[in-house]
Amino acid sequence: MNRMMALFATVMLASTAAIAHQDVILSLGTDGTIPGLPPAYQATRLHLEFSEGDAGSLQELRFLSSDRETRVKPCLLRLVSKGSRRELFLTGSWYHEETIVPHYVHVEFRDPPSSQQAPDHISISFLFSLRDSTLLGVWRQFQPLQLRDGCPELP
Repeated sequence: MNRMMALFATVMLASTAAIAHQDVILSLGTDGTIPGLPPAYQATRLHLEFSEGDAGSLQELRFLSSDRETRVKPCLLRLVSKGSRRELFLTGSWYHEETIVPHYVHVEFRDPPSSQQAPDHISISFLFSLRDSTLLGVWRQFQPLQLRDGCPELP
């Protein structure tokens, strides 16, 4: 996992220099489909379940791609703020060389805005491989979280 996070960080730095790849802004269909993915990944699905509808807490996050499924553990789901469904952002990349980092979908949940909050939203991000649905990493405010047994090691 640490190796993959280091590789992703390298790719992200390279992308700011406009070399390695290009992220594409994606949307989420009501049935979990992700329009805009290339034909090889069109069966990919992202399933989200919130308690009390969209304004509640995230109860389930499943990513299905290439006939494989990853379910995010509840300990990670608790990091996502209530009401984050309305602040969901998806991006992906499949235009880069996979020897650097797998083709991926980046799922970002931002805290809902409030009048007391600074303009910068707090966010939790999950990075999934399109090749095998593996959870490649989890970030809070662009800082990678160290995971032990699939749960965050928080101070």
